[in-house]
Amino acid sequence: MSKFKFLVLITLVSNSLLGQTNDNYSDELLSSSFNAYMEVDYELAYNMFPFIKKRFLEHLKDTSSFANPYDSLSKHIDIRKTSNNLLKTYSWPVRDTSCCHRSVIYAQFKTASGDINFIDLNETDGGDIFITDLKMIEIDNKPYYLILGWGTCCQGTHYATAKIYEIKNGSLYKSEAMFNDKAYLSIGANRGANRGAKIDLKYSPEQKILSYNSYGEGNDSGFYGHEKNVVKWKLKNERFKRIN
Repeated sequence: MSKFKFLVLITLVSNSLLGQTNDNYSDELLSSSFNAYMEVDYELAYNMFPFIKKRFLEHLKDTSSFANPYDSLSKHIDIRKTSNNLLKTYSWPVRDTSCCHRSVIYAQFKTASGDINFIDLNETDGGDIFITDLKMIEIDNKPYYLILGWGTCCQGTHYATAKIYEIKNGSLYKSEAMFNDKAYLSIGANRGANRGAKIDLKYSPEQKILSYNSYGEGNDSGFYGHEKNVVKWKLKNERFKRIN
């Protein structure tokens, strides 16, 4: 690392330490770090990324972070927690000049024994998505976790995903065959839906229905068409069943 970049990081740390206005040191330090990362140019952001990720993981390893609301940090990265307070997710964009939008996603969870663990969801599941919703759902009177995501990669296209997880044996596992015979839903993933075509993937806890807009493929464009069809999946018994 160049002397200039090193001085930038040292200044970042110093300003964070001097600017504490409350007792939530972790929140203020991470917030100032991510604020700087999001505001600098792409070259500096590229060099800062390993430092930012390392600092974040140091705080994530502290089990007290699970109960931390991170009010300031949540203004810079996406943080969500389930209604039963057993699963928490963190996601943010990797700033670079690529036309694909890469992300960092971590899930932090409480096991049956009360331990607080975490995993890198990109390493376990692959795919650079940004979390758009996190819901606790019940299947056979057991808690499962529905994670909705959105991603985009070049050519003005985007896609959405729906995956279900379960906390068991001290870890977080993606559930299999939850959407008929599929482990998860991927909408618009093959060619990518046109960016102007709103996928609108969402889940209604009251109706137990997952819905999204599906677009037929265009004749010669290689992309999806503009006419949409609303697809619905209802949570029944042990899995989601398509109802239209």
